[in-house]
Amino acid sequence: MDAKDFRLLVALDGDARQSFHALGRKVSLSAPAVRDRIRRLEGRGIVQGYWVSIVPAIFGRQDLLVTFDPDWNRDEAMKALGAPDVAWVAWKVDGGLTVEVWPHDVDRAVATLRRFLDRDPSWHGVAGPGWSGELSSLDWRVLDALIDDPRAPIDELSSSTGLSPKTVRKRLNGLIRSEAIYVVPRLGFLKDSGEIVYHLVVAGNASFASVKRVLGDAELIHETQDTPKKYLFCRADSLGEMTSKNHALERLPGVASVQVSLNREMMFGTEFVHRLVRERIKQ
Repeated sequence: MDAKDFRLLVALDGDARQSFHALGRKVSLSAPAVRDRIRRLEGRGIVQGYWVSIVPAIFGRQDLLVTFDPDWNRDEAMKALGAPDVAWVAWKVDGGLTVEVWPHDVDRAVATLRRFLDRDPSWHGVAGPGWSGELSSLDWRVLDALIDDPRAPIDELSSSTGLSPKTVRKRLNGLIRSEAIYVVPRLGFLKDSGEIVYHLVVAGNASFASVKRVLGDAELIHETQDTPKKYLFCRADSLGEMTSKNHALERLPGVASVQVSLNREMMFGTEFVHRLVRERIKQ
């Protein structure tokens, strides 16, 4: 995992449907070199697949993150996926959980999740809507097909939706450009070298620019406002460098806490999301 691998992961996180040529222009590599690097990242489990990250505001819903302290086993994590309005669950390496909920009422959703799992959350926060607009019936049809195969070629999406390739391409580009959706990689973590890629949760009001000056290779992937936290994707040359940078970050004005977060597995509420999309198609 070198700096170009990290830049490639950041570019994929911006839009995993980009061509190898487009990705290559962003990281100064040829298209074959990009292809080979992505295959190597997939083979090592750093890229564990791809998914469609949807802004819940397109359904008129809130974007709620709820975290639970360790220890959870996989069966318990899977149970959390069955709670009302849960879009995805991240089962952490340390046994903790992060649950993404798309509710209409945040307080009621937190109380419902607490009863469902019979555990108190350690924290919850709501992200800003980050999107405003309205999707057409054609947009919803393309999104419904994309959920099951985020990197499906245009002709396959055309076949599954019954729309022309031109229409599919136009609607898909619009969904991504408006930031209603993001097609992103599911990221794992390095197990076999001194270098490490990891997620970092930074609580407090420090700006991302000041945080990035300390960390170097870091990308903002999510942010909540009511309890201000930033979720970052980072790279370090070694565990020692990661630890040193995180200690320096803890001393940065405006930083309340710093926590490394490594996903063991992500679980997706695909049926729930399909149901929301198909309700809009019927409407």
